[in-house]
Amino acid sequence: MTGHGALARRLLTLAAASISLASCAVSDSTLYYALGRVGAGSTEPRASTSTPLSSAAGTAAEGIGVGPVIMPGYLDRIQVVTRSGTDQVEFSVFRRWAEPLDDGIARVLAEEIGARVPTERIVTYPWRGVLARALQYRVVVAVLRFDGRLGVDVTLDTRWRILGRDGAELAFRRSTVSEAAAGPGYEQMVAAMTRTLVALGQEIAAEIRAMPR
Repeated sequence: MTGHGALARRLLTLAAASISLASCAVSDSTLYYALGRVGAGSTEPRASTSTPLSSAAGTAAEGIGVGPVIMPGYLDRIQVVTRSGTDQVEFSVFRRWAEPLDDGIARVLAEEIGARVPTERIVTYPWRGVLARALQYRVVVAVLRFDGRLGVDVTLDTRWRILGRDGAELAFRRSTVSEAAAGPGYEQMVAAMTRTLVALGQEIAAEIRAMPR
């Protein structure tokens, strides 16, 4: 009996250890981030620097589509990317985006443009059918760089175009926005990234508003 009792105790100990290891295995320290509108207490984004590449007259806005947002390969991933040197980037294992980064960029730009252009019809790519035909303007954004150094700054570098209903190019610009991080962590870096997008959205909205009606 004594032998059976010792064996039973060993089996119970092994079972408890297995349960403990399983608990550790499912414990996930990954944090997920989403770009969002600049919240209370945040600083106003600095105006972006923009180089006009071409411009043409537009007509009255009936609807605005934002997208597609074209991403470089190094940003087309779920991990948050930080810059560790002039030509070096790092991919965080435990800091990830809660949605595809191109979707987050389009969403924030659409929110900012929609808040500044007098239209209630603003959608993000993809769009189809009747909705597509109702779009007077389409904003296509090619991201060249969108990353930052933790605790230092963030840079958003883009080329963007405004297309008319018939696909004609009405404006083509390159915009570069830099924002200082308000603190050393990822949360502060993501907030700075949002501020750069808000500044870009303001610039695109101003371009649309300036087009002749």
